Amino acid sequence: MLSNFAVVVRCIESYQNVRSCSGVVIDFERGLVLTSGSLLSCLIDTNAADRQSLATVDQLAKTLKFEIIVKLENNNRKSSSFMALECQLRSRWYCRQVQEVLDNSMPSHRWSFTIPPEKQWDNMDDGTKAANTNPLAEENHSNQKSDPSVITQFLLLQITDTNKKFLNSDPIEMADRRLLKRGDVVEVISTPFGDSYPLIFYNSSTKGIISNICGKKNQLFLTDARCLAGSEGGAVVCKLAGQSKASLVGVVMSPFCFKDTEWTGFTLVVPIDLILTSLPSKHHPLVHDFMALKLPNSTRSNLTPNSDISFFDKVSSAVVYIQSLSSWGSGVVIDRYKGLIITCSHVVHPCNSNSDDDCNHGESDRKVRVLTTKPIKRWYNAVVLYPKQHCQVLDVAVIKILDFLPSQLSSISLCKSDSAISTGSDILIIGYGMFPPHTYEANEPTVTRGSIASICRINNKPMLIQTSAAIQCGTSGGALISKNTGELLGITVSKVKNVNSGGIYTYISFCIPVTRIYPQIVKYNQSKDISDLKMLSYQNDSAVGQLWLMKATAVGHTSRL
Repeated sequence: MLSNFAVVVRCIESYQNVRSCSGVVIDFERGLVLTSGSLLSCLIDTNAADRQSLATVDQLAKTLKFEIIVKLENNNRKSSSFMALECQLRSRWYCRQVQEVLDNSMPSHRWSFTIPPEKQWDNMDDGTKAANTNPLAEENHSNQKSDPSVITQFLLLQITDTNKKFLNSDPIEMADRRLLKRGDVVEVISTPFGDSYPLIFYNSSTKGIISNICGKKNQLFLTDARCLAGSEGGAVVCKLAGQSKASLVGVVMSPFCFKDTEWTGFTLVVPIDLILTSLPSKHHPLVHDFMALKLPNSTRSNLTPNSDISFFDKVSSAVVYIQSLSSWGSGVVIDRYKGLIITCSHVVHPCNSNSDDDCNHGESDRKVRVLTTKPIKRWYNAVVLYPKQHCQVLDVAVIKILDFLPSQLSSISLCKSDSAISTGSDILIIGYGMFPPHTYEANEPTVTRGSIASICRINNKPMLIQTSAAIQCGTSGGALISKNTGELLGITVSKVKNVNSGGIYTYISFCIPVTRIYPQIVKYNQSKDISDLKMLSYQNDSAVGQLWLMKATAVGHTSRL
């Protein structure tokens, strides 16, 4: 980790009104620090009509004091010590291109990017809830406005303190956002809870992957790296292929992302080059020197090819978007020659027949539509070959695309052996979570990373796979992929919800092993008899029913903790 490359930024209005978050030193020679505009959220009226009348930099300088907090590197000290360096606000601006993405893809009536009211905290996992109800966190972060324009605002500070010599660090290279692709591993360096307790939290590191890229010009990154309040303005770095050290690729815009009060598990990141190029030159003469900072003119094509990039494109090309009436979900092409797709029954439920008869191919079946994005982007009509009946257990559906050519579809290698599904294995979950592809221009499914947490077996056969990868609404029917082999291990079914409190646990997901599905599809391909698919129901297996219906089985004395 680079010494004092990422810092804590503090805004002081009065002794009782101090706010803090994270920041990045982008130019050590000039002492330039970039941070999030959420630092000033207490001054911003959420009325959109007032956005044009924001206080000027000079007006703010008269009432506010800015500091950065840096860690003193001294091996002779028994414990870490910190120093506050005074700064001057040089510029304040909105990144409007990012605001456009939020307006188009994440409308404010359904999305929130700040800590929700206390009654909504149960939608997050226990660890995050506990951390953010810490009194240290509430002091500096509880008053943040919910206006999305706050998080698309950035501040440029300049260190005026003569002690800036303590900012000893190697220069950090900045990367063009066009170099990043889904699946790239990123590291977030920030200080959770700001200046509340830097002795513990200063420049904490968390890693994840680029889960998706939104906007026609790659204006916004989604990462599954887990961040907390106070991480706004934190540095996001990535070691690109062909580079010896990590480059600064972005800044944390929001560590939280809620849809309909449900925590998605994503951190929003704005690319560093977009922030720099959106900085208006009229704000201050220093800006002209600042814009002279050179961004690499390289393109990914002249870097050493990253094997993971082609890997992610390959494994995600078989994941499709399924629309059924007003709902949507994901699916996986398992046979491109026959146009067969497996998904969850609840994804196509509005089109399911209430009859036990074989699925007819009438007009009702055409309510299911499938969108492929690779190798070509195209909509297809589809029929439901096997819908889940009321008494069935496994949430599985098999659908068939109509009027297609095999060259228009991509399929994926399937795991054929139960022994290949093992606890602790690195996995990916790929699906169209959170929003359908037509709401953002990337048109790519979202990828999250995790591991197989546990495997529930019946008669020594995997029947349920639990993973630690985050999933969201719309991921149902998506692919569970082995990170090592690229094989399809299963399909995503659900995450965990507390039926008493309504709390949703984003990082606990359940999947159906593909080894329980594919053998029946092979039989159907040979016989063309729909009854072979009905064997997927497991309706006569009480053990499978107890497992997937989450019927508790007490063993001995139950803990009361």
